Amino acid sequence: MKKLIISGIILLVANTCWGEVSAWVEKNPVVVGEMFHLYVVAKDVDDAEEPDLSGINGLQIINRSEQNQTSIIGTSITRTVRWTYVLLASSTGNFLIPSLQVGNEQTSVIKLKVVRSTQNPQHEIVRLEVDISPKTVYPQQQVLVVMKIIRTGVQLENESLTPFEIEGAQIEKLNQNSFEQIKNGKRQLITKISYVLIPDKSGTLELPQVRYQGDEIVAGNTQSNFGNFGGLGNLFNKRVRRIFSTSEPQNIEVKNLPSGFKGWWLPAINLEIEEKWQQNPPLFKVGEPLTRTLVISASGVNGNQIPELEIELPENIKAYADQALIETEKMPEGLKGFRTEKWALIPSKAGKILIPEIKIVWWDVLKDEFRTSIIPARIIDVLPESVSVTENTQIEKNIPENSFSNKTENTDISKAVLTEDNSVLWKGSAIGFALLWCITLLLWFLKRKNNNITTAESEIKLKQNHVFEIKKATNIVEEALRSGEAVTIQTALLNWGESIWIDNPPKGLEQIGERLPELKSGIKVLNSVLYGKLEKKDYVAELQNKFCELTINPKKDYSVNEFHISELYPELK
Repeated sequence: MKKLIISGIILLVANTCWGEVSAWVEKNPVVVGEMFHLYVVAKDVDDAEEPDLSGINGLQIINRSEQNQTSIIGTSITRTVRWTYVLLASSTGNFLIPSLQVGNEQTSVIKLKVVRSTQNPQHEIVRLEVDISPKTVYPQQQVLVVMKIIRTGVQLENESLTPFEIEGAQIEKLNQNSFEQIKNGKRQLITKISYVLIPDKSGTLELPQVRYQGDEIVAGNTQSNFGNFGGLGNLFNKRVRRIFSTSEPQNIEVKNLPSGFKGWWLPAINLEIEEKWQQNPPLFKVGEPLTRTLVISASGVNGNQIPELEIELPENIKAYADQALIETEKMPEGLKGFRTEKWALIPSKAGKILIPEIKIVWWDVLKDEFRTSIIPARIIDVLPESVSVTENTQIEKNIPENSFSNKTENTDISKAVLTEDNSVLWKGSAIGFALLWCITLLLWFLKRKNNNITTAESEIKLKQNHVFEIKKATNIVEEALRSGEAVTIQTALLNWGESIWIDNPPKGLEQIGERLPELKSGIKVLNSVLYGKLEKKDYVAELQNKFCELTINPKKDYSVNEFHISELYPELK
């Protein structure tokens, strides 16, 4: 009995020590794009953990499975672990599956050969074609890259392309479309993808190889218990084969910039400048802003490649620029860039003014030469500001009409008295008319005094109303300045100017600045915000301080030149 126990123990120990690990592939060589199996089997290996396949290079692991089995035959116990891997080779050549370790055991090295399909290359399932135009360019010039994926007579799924990654160039996808065609009696499904490539600098630019991969659907030969009912038979019979295809690498020659070139480099197919005015034709008036818009469109470039316009205007025109609008449109033939710039122009002097020309120098990639696009100079006629004249009227002094008639009558009475001195009747009449005349003179004098008092009171009331309007307008300006809203400040200042200069109100902020130099600098900044839409922090601080320091005392005649600095709210005298 003891001998049997000892023999069993020896057998168990022997089985454990006799661990075995092996690895093999189902076929060698294998065909590019066809999946094959790699098997790794471990028998009676302690701690049989899955081997590490990270050392396999050039082969793609598609799937894996693991199977454990234990068998007992008499006194013999065998434990087996099998790992099955589905591999795929994407290119031809000789590959090495290194030694794989399972527990304390290692497999042998496998040398694998990958060959091309025996099919005629003209009948490849998937073919990649890449067209580049042009192949010789300048820096920043666009290159069109058109890729075609041509599939012949097969159904594919899970398709993918390696992305374009080109060092030293920008690349953007323009569009993609698919269509069918019949060639040599076979149906072809073609996908066309267009890219635009912009090299950064001169030299040789390499367009790398692009790789395609997809699954070809292949019907299986096994029969399903479901038959073809409801399509379940096709579902269980479905098999796939991995398909690969690659394009040929190509080079792009990027030339040096033309000798002697200085300035902004802009290689384009075409460039145009369009000028637009807020009014057509534009009407220029002193102190009134007019918006001028310039739109530059260039084919073959991004919008941010178009330079900022340089405009030099005469001193008697102030310009406030808006922030430029930059856009890029993608089309099948390439890029088209747009740059839109706006200015608010405010003439400060009437008469004829010359607006200089605007020009952009660019490189014509079709003619291989420099060209210049120009907006020609123009002479504008600036009209003077409109002046509204208000005539001051005075209260007429009403003299009683019967005063003169009474004098005449009195003269007649005197004559009557002289003629008939002895007539008592005429004497009484003369005395009566004399009394009436005296009464009339007294009434006229009293009425004149009342008129003078009424006129003085009217003048005081007008002055009070004027001061009240100035106070009210001043408070509105102060509130607007505290709000920081440019449009609100503009409106408040113009209304305030109307309350100061009643007969000749300012037509714009520029006129207020001319009449009150203390506010000129702050108004200039305000105009930059209004017409240039510039975001300037605390832009209103200077104008607010100067306005609070400034006080206006209106004179009686309200002339544009009749004002002086004194108390803001003058006391009535």
